[in-house]
Amino acid sequence: MRLPARVLALILTFACIGAARADTYPERPIRLIVPFAAGGTVDIVARIIGAKLGDITGSKVVVDNRGGAGGVIGTEMTAQAPGDGYTLLLHSAAITYDPALHDKLPYDTMKDLAPVAMIGTTPNVLVVAPSFPATSAQDLIRMARERPGSITFATGGFGSSSHLAVALFSLMSGAKFNHVPYKGAGPALADVVAGHVNFTIATMPGAIQQIRAGSLRALGISSPARSRELPDVPAIAETGLPGYEYIAWFGVFAPGTTPPALVTRINSLVREVLDASDTREKLQGQGVEPQLQTADEFRAKVRTEIGRWGDVIERSGIKGSL
Repeated sequence: MRLPARVLALILTFACIGAARADTYPERPIRLIVPFAAGGTVDIVARIIGAKLGDITGSKVVVDNRGGAGGVIGTEMTAQAPGDGYTLLLHSAAITYDPALHDKLPYDTMKDLAPVAMIGTTPNVLVVAPSFPATSAQDLIRMARERPGSITFATGGFGSSSHLAVALFSLMSGAKFNHVPYKGAGPALADVVAGHVNFTIATMPGAIQQIRAGSLRALGISSPARSRELPDVPAIAETGLPGYEYIAWFGVFAPGTTPPALVTRINSLVREVLDASDTREKLQGQGVEPQLQTADEFRAKVRTEIGRWGDVIERSGIKGSL
């Protein structure tokens, strides 16, 4: 069916406007929304990316923490913002959990948001307080099987990345653990350090400094291979759970109405950020391995991850706990 000439003209006009915006972008400050509290893993990554993006473009990048509802509030704000490139979202893999965790989101992840650029990936790390008797993932699984429900784990809340990481660990091992949710990854990790909760599977940026300081002991890395930042810590798959893999990632999103030319422009700026040696060093120092994708590749990844974690959430019964 042929479109009317007037409709075609409007489409071409909007395309031209989008291209013009891309050519001159950015011309004013950019708001980078972080849908979690300050000090958390996503916030750490956002501040590294935002600072370098500001240096490269000459435009101020303001990190705006809008936590609440497991990231939904800040994500909704982005979805409702104008698609002009001046409101962006830096989120984690947790954005792909929400469609399965919530009966009704105030936005459609794949329609109301535009995946723009992947930032990088990081394994999570299984950690305990130094006083806890388990010295490996295998030990922890054995203890949980011997005393079902007696071993506790802390998370940043129901449906958080740490919750999904432990849910997968539990599904694959058959071991049952007692969930202790917190309002954020920081308080959860603090109570593991204090010995009030037995363990957590934390993001590397959130836990690595305390592991290095000796206030946490790492039992295993959630990636198939060891981390370059913690080379002496074995993969969980090596020491008790073959095939276990949980890789967290971070990425930039824009409102779904953002013109394709502008999405491409922002993607290219993020590439410049990640190509900078100082940015790579800062991210790698936090356990994050830079890994940029094209916008199309990133969109495909988000779609695939929504399906994958939807299955894990259904099988683990997490949604019924909300």
